[in-house]
Order: sequence, then structure tokens, then C-alpha cells
Amino acid sequence: MPENLTAVVTGGAMGIGGATAECLLEQGWTVHTLDRAGKGVPGAVHHVVDVTDADRQVEVATEIGKINALVTAAGVNLRPADGPAQRLDLDAWHRTLDINLTGTMLSVRAFYPHIADAGAIVTLGSVAGIGAMTWADGYTASKGAVVALTRSWAVDYARYGIRVNCVCPGSTETGMMDGVREAFSEESRVELPQQRLATRREVASVIAVLCGTETTYLSGAVIPVDGGATANVAGMPFPRRRVRE
Repeated sequence: MPENLTAVVTGGAMGIGGATAECLLEQGWTVHTLDRAGKGVPGAVHHVVDVTDADRQVEVATEIGKINALVTAAGVNLRPADGPAQRLDLDAWHRTLDINLTGTMLSVRAFYPHIADAGAIVTLGSVAGIGAMTWADGYTASKGAVVALTRSWAVDYARYGIRVNCVCPGSTETGMMDGVREAFSEESRVELPQQRLATRREVASVIAVLCGTETTYLSGAVIPVDGGATANVAGMPFPRRRVRE
């Protein structure tokens, strides 16, 4: 890998963003994390930023200067306040779209001028953005829009050699699961092909590969990291996990 590569990771203090920052640091990258939290990942240069603050993002982008990769991992899932249209809380709807969708766009707008030729943008979508997710209309709408924007940016920025891809995690062991962890019973886990949730590291490792210099012709891809869940035909049960004979 070339030396002196620099990445910016929004939402980089914790969750998938934090795990991505750790992966990139281990690979020798200089990593800048942006997050509302006051403390970032050890080894990263941390900036306290709310991604909905357009001016602050531009200020930090100018301060950092040239980068090779941008990862937009800042996001929220406000269930149960975010629910089906007939009963969702409108404040939760607007807050979800402001952070997940507008925040992603503002990050790309702020940092795009500083991304080196042949650089990379990796957005964080969700399987909710490529398939149905019940009882979370705001989250589903925001992630579906991120998927669409990723494809648009992949075409727009291709002339500059900038790759844009979207990683779409399935159910993952992060703080986002806190509000639904109790409802996500052992029975629900068994309904997943691998019968477990993803770890943050498993998702982050895919993001790190997309940031690197070995994927220079991969752009516009929407990559589910869900253990095969979106590959399943609806209604077909998964075989129960067992020891290989």
C-alpha cells in the first residue's frame, strides 16, 4: 500500500465508524474522525463535529487538507420514535433524514474538493436501503436515498478517478441495536443465514478494502454485508446451523 494515505471517517468515535478508523490505522493510514462525541479512537486525530453543521464540516475539511478517502459512517436509528407512517414521530423523521441523508451529502460536499485523484468515498447504507425494513420509515427512507446518491456520485466523480461505493450492513452488534436488542430474540437470530449478528469489525474490514488502492475499478457498487440475508428468497427457511459432518 502506498505511504502517507489519509482518511476521514464521520461517526468515527464509535460503532462501525470507530471500527473502520481502527482498521485503517492498523493499515498505516492517517485517520481523522468526526463525531459529536468529544473523544475519538486512540491514534486518530479527532474533530468534534455535528454532520448537520455545514459550515463546521467545511472548516474541518479545509483544516485537514488533502485526503485519499472519505467514509460517511455518521447515522442514527431512532426507533421506536421512528415507526410506520401512521404513527411515527415527525421530529424523529426529520432528525433521521437530517443526519443520515443530509449529513452524508454535506460531508461529501465539504470534503470532495480535497479528495485526491484516484481517491475513494465509501457511504454507509443499510440493508434497509435495498429491501424492506418494517416499523422504521425514516431510517429506511434515509438509507434508500444514500444508496441512490452513491450511484449518482459514482457517475459524477468518475471523470476524476474518484470511486464511490456504498456498504450496506445487516443487523450488527452496535449501539444502534440497543433500542431493539430485547425484541431481537434468539429466535430472530436463527432466522439469519449465519444465525448471528455481524461484528463491527466485519463491516469495517469491507469498508477499509474499498478505501484502499486495490479496488480502483470498483465504483457505484452497493455491497450488503449481511451474512447472506438479502440473498434469501422471501419465506424460505434457513437450515439450522450444525457441526459439519
